[in-house]
Amino acid sequence: MDRMVRVTVNDRTVEVPGGTSVMDAIFHAGYDVPLFCAEKHLSPIGACRMCLVKTGSPRKGPDGQFILENGQPKIFWMPKLSAACITAVSDGMVIDTLSDEVKHAQSGMVELTLFNHPLDCPTCDKGGACELQDRSYEYGLVEKFYQPDPMELPLYTRFEMTRRHVDKHHTLSPFIVLDRERCIHCKRCVRYFEEIPGDEVLDFIERGVHTFINSEDDGLPSNFTGNIVDICPVGALLDQTARFRARNWEYDSTETTSMDDACGAAITVDARSGLLERIRAAERREVNEVWISDAARFGHQWVNENRVCTPLVRRDGKLVEATWDEALKAIRQGLDGVAPADVGVYLAGNSTLEEGLAALELTAALGTAHRDFQGRTAYPTTGFAPASFEELLDAEFVLVLGEPTEEAPTLHLRLSEYIRGLKPAAKLNHGTPFADLNIKERMPRLNHKLALFSAYPTPTARWAGASAVHAPGAEAALLAALLGEAEAPAGLGEPLAWVKARLAASQRVVLVLGAGVLNQPEAAIKARQLAERSGARVMCMTPAANARGLEALGLFPGKGGAGWTEAGPRAVYYAYLPTEAQLKAAAFRILHLTHRHPLAEKYADVVLPNQTAYEKRGHTLNLEGRVLPLEPAGINNGEADGAVAALGLLAEALGVKTPVRLVRQATRLLVEKHKLPAALERWLPKSTGWTATEADATTGTLYLRPTMWRREQRVGAVARVVEIKLEMSPATARSQGLADGYLVELALPEGVERLEVKTVAGLPDGVMYVPALGAWAGRRVEAKILVGGEA
Repeated sequence: MDRMVRVTVNDRTVEVPGGTSVMDAIFHAGYDVPLFCAEKHLSPIGACRMCLVKTGSPRKGPDGQFILENGQPKIFWMPKLSAACITAVSDGMVIDTLSDEVKHAQSGMVELTLFNHPLDCPTCDKGGACELQDRSYEYGLVEKFYQPDPMELPLYTRFEMTRRHVDKHHTLSPFIVLDRERCIHCKRCVRYFEEIPGDEVLDFIERGVHTFINSEDDGLPSNFTGNIVDICPVGALLDQTARFRARNWEYDSTETTSMDDACGAAITVDARSGLLERIRAAERREVNEVWISDAARFGHQWVNENRVCTPLVRRDGKLVEATWDEALKAIRQGLDGVAPADVGVYLAGNSTLEEGLAALELTAALGTAHRDFQGRTAYPTTGFAPASFEELLDAEFVLVLGEPTEEAPTLHLRLSEYIRGLKPAAKLNHGTPFADLNIKERMPRLNHKLALFSAYPTPTARWAGASAVHAPGAEAALLAALLGEAEAPAGLGEPLAWVKARLAASQRVVLVLGAGVLNQPEAAIKARQLAERSGARVMCMTPAANARGLEALGLFPGKGGAGWTEAGPRAVYYAYLPTEAQLKAAAFRILHLTHRHPLAEKYADVVLPNQTAYEKRGHTLNLEGRVLPLEPAGINNGEADGAVAALGLLAEALGVKTPVRLVRQATRLLVEKHKLPAALERWLPKSTGWTATEADATTGTLYLRPTMWRREQRVGAVARVVEIKLEMSPATARSQGLADGYLVELALPEGVERLEVKTVAGLPDGVMYVPALGAWAGRRVEAKILVGGEA
């Protein structure tokens, strides 16, 4: 632990860890200092000079004792003001933030910053949440004018030249627009891309007053672009999907948990007039710090469109609007004569723990083995001891089998932090340090601490000391080689030998498993053996956001029960849209959906209005095993309700009594019966009552590669960014008689898709790839290819 030092800020003496910046010492003491360029988790660079303060320190004489003045250590003041963000404290330091000299310098920096800044605050989206506005009011000039000649009229500025005029609507990407007139050159966005996701896609161009930011390829090829909107201190970088939608104080803001992946990032949902308008990152220091992926931020436009707002029942072959009582009557009639054991209950992968408990209690009361959740992998995640992000940062070696950038984006960002050797920052009175002097620009990457193997190229691999792209399905052979049970697959001998040596030399190991491993029971079992042999903790990047929580509750098929990929029960309740084959196989179908869909119009007997993850109250369990809360945002969803209410309706129709009818009842039962959060917070391996077999693994020539986007998110700006193409190596394309630009039709689990062929150098031969866009990630399926629409 760093040695504590005593620092006096104005009239207050505080103790802070050695190496703390002057800026954070000031905040720790309860005083304020203006800033623009400093930002949590980024390297301090002193670019804006807004945080100028007066500093002084005692000195020791030749005898090693402090030089005294009036019996006290004499303070030797620095000849010039210091930038607080890049100056480290020392024992006995005195910091002055209130003198006229400091105030004059700070107000002068505000004036210089405003010199070329446009006066368009009334139309700027950042208005009311702008750091430059705040600093101008707090630290701007006390005298509102400057009078160089007493005989002349006063000037309202010391500058008389014309302001700079440059591009105000420069599109950086379909998500981000740049107003170059508003940019104050703080370099937050440039440092963010370099230091957090490691995607150096922005930089300063030109010099002096002509400086502007831009990307080399005139785009932002990164999965984490939206965070620059949050950290921009002015309105220079804006969210295209929410631009000009509302003023900041008009939003109804709700902090909740993102259910786009299994990491559990904190987000703030901003709604206005009952519509979801934008999503911002919220701080959850233990999980996502203050960063989220573009999928979590921009993948929300689908929420407001084509909603199911009232129950729908089938009459005369068509779905018509009905009341909940009429839906109950239709369900009761449809289930007449159906044995309780022949009813299936299937939840979405982003269902809450409360919804999982409601499903578990109902199926237990019915005595049915047909229960599951969408996206459950072939091998249960509860078979592994989960690692926390704190353990990840403290690990000596991390082995990744998968694609963190797409499967668990927050994990990719924490791996970036880990590979730079950063440790959790000191906890101060104001929380996370604004200017952590341990973070440097262009820090060396500790590549020897990471190895990565994936079935598709991933950006995370550039940080790894050993990495390779292997054919889908080769994970079991790769793990067998690491266990010494078989020879290494072709081309992987050297990197696997390096990994074996690192595993043998490391005491603290974290194993990260993607859907490609978890969907192969043989590979997953070998991964567990490797974890037990090396003493590794494990992070499972599951397609379902709450997979660990729902599995921990025991929500998986009983003996003889049909899983979520199968058809079987006579009557079914789906809290998501299943495949057409599953709908055809059932005699009575209850779909609990958020949006209307042609398959529902064709097959559903009853459609109940469901809530999106942004509208639910409850809890989820992330890949660490951490219990996280969900809070409902102010979104107008008509009569929509969650699975707890819908399953209560189903229980009533079947004449079954269950202890769960309301969310608060489910939460109470989780605490009393399942010991939430004590038992669930760190769910350790235990018998699940369900055993995976080799028959659960599927084989084929088409690999549904993981991606952070979901199918329903492909609307608006997201549709312009997320391409769905059939990808393969050039050799595979030649063998199939295909080439770039060819159109093919594929029969995928979620329907027939017409796709364009795209060849990608470096992909394994003999395998084709399609973004999964949902719960089928990491699986291989047989596919019939119809070139040009003809067999």
